[in-house]
Amino acid sequence: MLEELLDLAEAKLRENGENPSYESIINLASDILIEDLKEQEEVRVKSVVSEHDAFIKRNRERWSVGFRKLHALRETCLEAGMNFQEQFLKIPKYETDELIGVFLRQHAHACRISGEIIHLLEGGYPDAALARWRTLYEMVVTCLVIKKHGKDAAIDYIKQGIVHTAEGIEEHRKTAEAMGQETFTDEESEYYSNLKKEITNGESHWNWARKHTKFAQIGKLSEYVGLEKWSHNYKLANRNIHSDYFEMASLYAMNEAKQDILLCGQSNSGLTEPAHFTAISLAQITTIFLGVYIEDENSGLDYKDSVMFMKIIDNYVKEVGEAFLNVE
Repeated sequence: MLEELLDLAEAKLRENGENPSYESIINLASDILIEDLKEQEEVRVKSVVSEHDAFIKRNRERWSVGFRKLHALRETCLEAGMNFQEQFLKIPKYETDELIGVFLRQHAHACRISGEIIHLLEGGYPDAALARWRTLYEMVVTCLVIKKHGKDAAIDYIKQGIVHTAEGIEEHRKTAEAMGQETFTDEESEYYSNLKKEITNGESHWNWARKHTKFAQIGKLSEYVGLEKWSHNYKLANRNIHSDYFEMASLYAMNEAKQDILLCGQSNSGLTEPAHFTAISLAQITTIFLGVYIEDENSGLDYKDSVMFMKIIDNYVKEVGEAFLNVE
């Protein structure tokens, strides 16, 4: 097809009395092809979207019970979080409490990320879902470390976010001109640079977790909070994030493949593990949030609703795993 197009372009140029160069032939052929593709674009894309929608419909039907349970778990976690927020906001001292503030935001992030994962699973991308689960797992580890060390750790975690903001501003100023973007002013940069120095005391590798645990790497922190058994799954998720060589057959999406193929699209296989991992991690983060200060008898918080929600959530985690496994 392309050889014929090149011949056509050369012939047109010669008709105009030219002795065309290879570059001019390529340019004309490309222009012809681009115009042709534009004319066909609407029909071609409409077909692709139609096939995509049909796949999602079939995928949802196949895993319908599992998706129903996973959606129900996420909705329950959202409801539980809003219920608890409504309760603690009645007590003025908790409106600016750093520990609750960190767990509140981590829980909101976890609910959003879980929604993204469900979207990827319904769309037929289990390995991408596993890659997104990696963030949930890191959040679980973070929350457990903060829970163990309390409000001081929460405050340092917030400070780490400010440090990352300062570093982001520094990096943006380095690249803005090359990217054709406006960047932060000298005053803004200096303000955040001073904040960073104040927080880190000038340490180049200051880390909130190391201050409390002596560790900064997620692997060591996982061991610190007793989650080292997840190391294989976490490293598998990393392979889907980073540029790495691995065989297609190792993908969750290839679980039911009868032969080796180059998978470059959707699959309705391999949803069980990413779905169940998501349920477990979302439940852990929600439970940590709902149980903040639960051991403090003088907290003034009523945990009856939260404990009931925890029971429901724990049951849903089991049902999610069973539902997906039964379909598989």
